[in-house]
Parts: sequence; C-alpha cells; structure tokens
Amino acid sequence: MDSDYPRIVVEPPGPKARELIEREKRVISRGLGVKLFPLVPERGHGALIEDVDGNVFIDFLAGAAAASTGYSHPKLVKEVQEQVAKIQHSMIGYTHSKRAIEVAEKLVEIAPLSNPLVLFGMSGSDAVDMALQAARFSTRRPWILSFIGAYHGQTYGATSIAAFQSSQKRGLSPLLPSVVWIPYPNPYRNVWGINGYEEPDELINRFLDYLENYIFAHVLPPDETAVFMAEPIQGDAGIVVPPENFFRELKALLDEYNILLAMDEVQTGIGRTGKWFASEWFGIEPDLLIFGKGVASGMGLSGVIGKRELLENLTSGSALLTPAANPVVSAAAKATLEIIEGENLLENALRVGGFIRKRLEEMAENYEVMGDVRGKGLMIGVEIVRDGRPDPELTGKICWRAFELGLILPSHGMFGNVIRITPPLVITEEIAEKGLEIMERALKDALAGKVKGKVVTWH
Repeated sequence: MDSDYPRIVVEPPGPKARELIEREKRVISRGLGVKLFPLVPERGHGALIEDVDGNVFIDFLAGAAAASTGYSHPKLVKEVQEQVAKIQHSMIGYTHSKRAIEVAEKLVEIAPLSNPLVLFGMSGSDAVDMALQAARFSTRRPWILSFIGAYHGQTYGATSIAAFQSSQKRGLSPLLPSVVWIPYPNPYRNVWGINGYEEPDELINRFLDYLENYIFAHVLPPDETAVFMAEPIQGDAGIVVPPENFFRELKALLDEYNILLAMDEVQTGIGRTGKWFASEWFGIEPDLLIFGKGVASGMGLSGVIGKRELLENLTSGSALLTPAANPVVSAAAKATLEIIEGENLLENALRVGGFIRKRLEEMAENYEVMGDVRGKGLMIGVEIVRDGRPDPELTGKICWRAFELGLILPSHGMFGNVIRITPPLVITEEIAEKGLEIMERALKDALAGKVKGKVVTWH
C-alpha cells in the first residue's frame, strides 16, 4: 500500500461499499453520524486507507483527527495484542489498573498544568460532562459560558453547551439550563467586522468589552458563573485560530471574577497542533483541560486533567464509567504517547503542517475562492468563498471530486464552507504533496463545472 497511492481500481463507492451502505441503512440509525463520504474502510497503513473494493486513499481526515499515529502502527498493534491476551477489562472505578496509572502519569507530565489530577472517560462528549460537573461542584456556581460555533459533543451536557449547529439541539429540550453563548474572536469573520489579522488587539478589546460590559453587566452575574468552556482553536466551526494574546487576556479577566477556564482539547490535544496541547501556543494554564480522540489513536479514551483542588474532593464515584481506561485502551494510549514522543511527531506536525500551509497559501494567490488559510501544525482549514461570502456548494464539490481522485478531504465549518485538513500525525511531506496536488485538481474541476456530486456536512 505504501508505494502505490492513491489507487482507484473502481469508481467509489464500488459494489462492495454500496452493498454495505445499503445494509447499514436497514439496521443503524442515521442519528449515529453525518456521512461525509460513501467510504467503507477495510484496512489502513500510516496515512493511507484501503476500502473494501481495493481503492487506496490518502487520508486528510484521520477519523475526525483521532487516528493520531495513523493506521496499523506496529508498536500500537503489538501493545494492544499483548494486553488483550492478558486481560481485556478491569473496572478502574472499583479496582486499580497499572496501565491506567501509567497513562495518567504521562498525561500529568505533559499537561500545561501544575500538580494536576486526571479523570478518565471514553469520548470527548462524556469528558466535557465531567468537566462541567467538576466546575459546578467545586465552585458551587450554576452559570456556564461557551462560544458560538463550539462543538463540544453529543451527550446531553455537551450538547447543551455546544452552539455549532442549531439542528444539534432540535427536539431535545429542555437542555442544561444557565448557559450563555458569546461570539468567538474569529480574525477572518467576526460579528464586529474587524480584520483580526491586521488589528488583533482591537478584536480582543472588542470581545472583552462585550463580555464585561454587556454579558456580565446585563445577562449573567459573574459571581455566579462557574466556568468558561472554550476550544483553544475552534474545530468543527472551521479551524478558527484566535489572536495570539486572546486567551491570556481572557484568563486574566476570568481570574478577576474567580471563573474557571476549561479548555476543550479533544481535537487540538495530543500533538495535533505541533505541541502536546494547543493551550501551550497561547501561554496559559487552564483550570481544566479536556482530552480525547488522539490520545489512544482513536480507540476510545478521554478525560479531564484538572487542578488538584478542583478534582481531589469530587464525590466518590461521581465520574465512574465502566469501560473507562480499561487495560486495552490504556495500552493503546501508552503506546500512542510513546510513539508521538519517540518518533518526534510533534516536530513532524510542525514541519509537514508548515509545508501544507505554505503550499495552500501559494495556491490561494491563484484562486480567489480560497478566502482564508489558517491553522497550526496538522490542524488546517481553508475557507472557500465567492465575493467574500461562504460557498458551501463549491466546497462540497471540491471535496467530492477529491474523493473520486483518491483523497479523503472533508468539508465542515459553521457555514459548511471550510476544507478540513487533519491527517494522521505520521503523514510525510511526500504523501501530503500528493494530496495537495489532488486537492488543486479537484478545485479546478469544481470551478470548471465538471463535478456532479458533493460532500454533505452538518446542517
């Protein structure tokens, strides 16, 4: 698979994929997810995926940025196989686990918090719920702040504080009460009409004025506000990177009111941006840090790393989840963290991510529809526009044509017009370059009206 990529042997979706997709429709609820592509993976290696029909794709998605070490990494495979042969389950809520302890020790070592404790969950969603519980319990305050555009997950608590798409909440009320949302300081597209790239301080000041003199003064009492839940870089909203000093200034204001800052690093964490956690880019120490996705290469581990005083007095069993940090996923996490460190994947994310950004910025000079290129490390977004307006139709066609040519290139964003590039952290420049060549060809074909299908995304 390594030397022959991408390889399209039958137009996707092929006959085996189509059969399985029809079988799925008969037995699995559509509530399970948003099907970006008619793709049925059979196996993978590194940053490549082979589907059931033998087509080989370059993967710029990494299973929603979760397959951090790529696919079938030999060390990961070995550790998981050896562990499942010993014991596949022990319940850390009732007994102790050597594997879970080892993972927690490493997370405490790499986290940008001093002397923290760890809670374990199974997905980013339940970890967000844990952080909410910890914040409310430790502060005894009811109110929660969150950003418009935030995607925090699918459990009731996580859905309650999310504000990505209104459809996420349709028919589910009453949801968690006492939540207030405010606009994210998006340098490219914000409600204040400020060019945040040219005037970052003005954007920050406008946001802080809005928070203090409108929200705190008229909407919710700051002395009854427990926590501000934030993504350091908004993920599903379209890889939105705030001004460099934003979180430092926000944290200073929150500290004045003893409001906690919880950073949702489910997508940005574990090396995705070229640092262990994206909070490091912004020079802050959050009170709570939520992790997931890539920590076990997508095998179902998540959690909260929090300041000791916030987590040490939680009610016994209040964060108990039966499969959390079981020996097999803990073995996967231990292997993942060792692979990232041992193979210098933080450096690789910076180097290959920089290569991708440079290439995309060069492309943007030739294509006006590429309105903005942004991101850090291997978390990159390209906003597709027409006359400055979001163009989700063109975005969907670009991504569909890329799929036909052998590149898994998802679209997402608040307006469905952002191309998302979050490949496995093991991707090489050679594979990335090939993927970008396909992306440019797909862009040309879409602009020329040669593309019939389109990728769908959240709506």
